[in-house]
Amino acid sequence: MIEYTVIRKPNRKTASVQVSPDNQVSIIVPLDLPEERIAGIIKRKTRWIMNKIAINNQVKYPVRPKDFVSGEAFAYLGRNYRLKVAEGISRVELKNGYFLVTIPNKGKAGDARLIRTLLTEWYMQHARLKLAERVKRYAGIMDIKSYGLTVKSLSSQWGSCSKDGTLQFNWRIVMAPLRLVDYVVCHELCHLTCHDHSKEFWQLLERYLPEWKELKEELRQTGALLTI
Repeated sequence: MIEYTVIRKPNRKTASVQVSPDNQVSIIVPLDLPEERIAGIIKRKTRWIMNKIAINNQVKYPVRPKDFVSGEAFAYLGRNYRLKVAEGISRVELKNGYFLVTIPNKGKAGDARLIRTLLTEWYMQHARLKLAERVKRYAGIMDIKSYGLTVKSLSSQWGSCSKDGTLQFNWRIVMAPLRLVDYVVCHELCHLTCHDHSKEFWQLLERYLPEWKELKEELRQTGALLTI
């Protein structure tokens, strides 16, 4: 159950939920809005509230640089998996709730560099599969029949759309929850119709992803944490 403070204001026509940096939840409402309506709004916004609290906690306790040793956590689609390093042929598997990375001559100099390389290759491969799946899904919903798709390392973007209709995505987005993957996918697919960030673009995005504003803000605040 979420505890919250109700702030009633005159001349207020809509309700607005806020989460402070210290995780205090408040809702600003019109003077005459019934309590049951307020409770309903909080219930509908529960996921958003919990995401904001998680974001606040991540800002307080930033992720430390990885050492690429057993026991460290690595994210995939919003869930953390522990790393287990063993000796064997170079490969990465996601199994039984953890990342199993096997490397030859375990314990030698350069282990961390090799493990990082193997994990990056794994993420790239699975980003191609997952992004192709999500693009196909939303392209079908939007009735988009022609597009190209590439996945690579991008320094400052999560995605882009070229003039020839090729969608380009940053592989690191698959570290995020699926809702943020879908936000980036829908955003770039909408650029196949609207090539700028005009009012028409945002209206089109809202048609297919009504919660896009919340997702955009969540990605803005957590994006720096999506890294190995």
